[in-house]
This record gives sequence, structure tokens and C-alpha cells, in this order.
Amino acid sequence: MFNKKFLIGFGIFAFAALIILFLIGLNDDTPALEPPTKKISVYVSGQVKNIAVVELEDTGNLKFVDAVNMAGGLTALADTEAVNLAEKLSDGQHIHIPAKEIFLQAQNSSGSSDLVNINTADAEKLATLKGIGPALAQRIIDYREQNGAFKSIDEIKNVRGIAQKKFDAFKDKITT
Repeated sequence: MFNKKFLIGFGIFAFAALIILFLIGLNDDTPALEPPTKKISVYVSGQVKNIAVVELEDTGNLKFVDAVNMAGGLTALADTEAVNLAEKLSDGQHIHIPAKEIFLQAQNSSGSSDLVNINTADAEKLATLKGIGPALAQRIIDYREQNGAFKSIDEIKNVRGIAQKKFDAFKDKITT
């Protein structure tokens, strides 16, 4: 009889312990582990404020515009019609935002139209400047596409191949 009472008591104790453990488990406030976040890297260049490799958290619905915004947004010269900003992103992608092809006649304050606007001129117009051939004209265009519009005419000296002497030869013929 002693063994039977002992077994019944032990069984009740074990059952009560299981119920208590079950109830404690229901009140567990520990947050569930979140799955690790996946990131993608995208190279953004051209007419954006900060040319860079940007890293975005992959939500599964990232678009070109998200990467452009992470790169500081578009410059005033950005040709938004040349790129589909709603296109989906993928890891390792390169987005290049080209400059608008604007052909405006440059005018100085006196109304003269003989100045070449180094921010809008095409390669043919740039090549009309003394000392600027087709290759150097293309380097000027590449420079402004990568770095944005020239803020002053002196900034053109940052283009490889344009030193002070060459700049002095055409500085009176250019404007921004």
C-alpha cells in the first residue's frame, strides 16, 4: 500500500510540476529571434550628389530610386528620362545617371553669344576652344558627368590635360 500511495503522490507532484512549467512557458516575454537582415550593395554614379557604393537593407522591393536617394539624390543636370528609377535593384548592380543633353546658346551679360558654356556644350562645341581637341572635349564632358556642373570656369583646370597655360588660352571664351 505504501508503494501505491507513494506512486500516486509522485504522479500528482509530477503532473503539477508539468502544469506549472507549461504556464510559465506561456508567459515568456522573451522576443523571438529575428532572421538576420540581408544587405545589398549598389554602385551609383553620374549625376548624383555623392557618387558612392551604397548599402541597403534588402526588403525584396528595392528600386533604383532607393539607391539614388542613399547617394544624396540627383543633381540639377540629371537626365531622369534616361534611367528607369522604378527598376528593381539587385546586389552588385551599377546605376549611372547621365547628364541632360542641353544645347543652350551661352550669353554673357552684354548679350554676346560667342562664349562656350562648359556645363552644357557638346564635344563639338568644346573642341572649338583653343587647345581643346576631341579627346580633351570628351574628358571635359566625362568630368562634369562624374562631378556635376562646373561652379566656376577655374574648375575646368581639374580636368586632366588642362593646365594653367592652356586655360589662359581660352578662359575668355568660356562661361558656366
